[in-house]
Amino acid sequence: MTRHRTALRGRLRTLATLELVGVLVIGWAVFGAYEAPRSRANIVGFALVTLHLLIGSAYWTVKTRQLRDVDPQPPLIGVFAWLRPICQVALAAGLIALAPAVDQPVATWLPGVVLYGLALAEYVNYFHWQLMHDTRSDLLRLARTRRLRRSHLSEDLRIRKATRTRHATSQ
Repeated sequence: MTRHRTALRGRLRTLATLELVGVLVIGWAVFGAYEAPRSRANIVGFALVTLHLLIGSAYWTVKTRQLRDVDPQPPLIGVFAWLRPICQVALAAGLIALAPAVDQPVATWLPGVVLYGLALAEYVNYFHWQLMHDTRSDLLRLARTRRLRRSHLSEDLRIRKATRTRHATSQ
């Protein structure tokens, strides 16, 4: 394996781990350090961001395996195609769950709303557009093109769909 592929596998493993660590850090920060009440709004927001961080961790894990095994597609990519509409429904339901809380004291809903925003950003970052630009090449590309690129998961889902369509029409 080339040094580049080894480094990339290490980066993907780090991303997968950081998403899991993010769940713990966010939970501790919101409910431990900030001592936000365990209200419905705050729990819903935390649950949504946790769901999306777990999906992110799973995605980077299968990307690591794809790179290791030199597969044309990440293993289990179909699961992510199934998760995308579930995430959409979960975000819509979360918004409905958060709405009535606005009449209550701010501490009972503001952390949940912030977490909801983070969950929404994670959804967009994984299923649509790459929002995270933490490498030099990402930043240079963004500066050069002045627009966001499709996310890696979005591209993998697009390739899966095209491959399935090609197979279906050839049979």
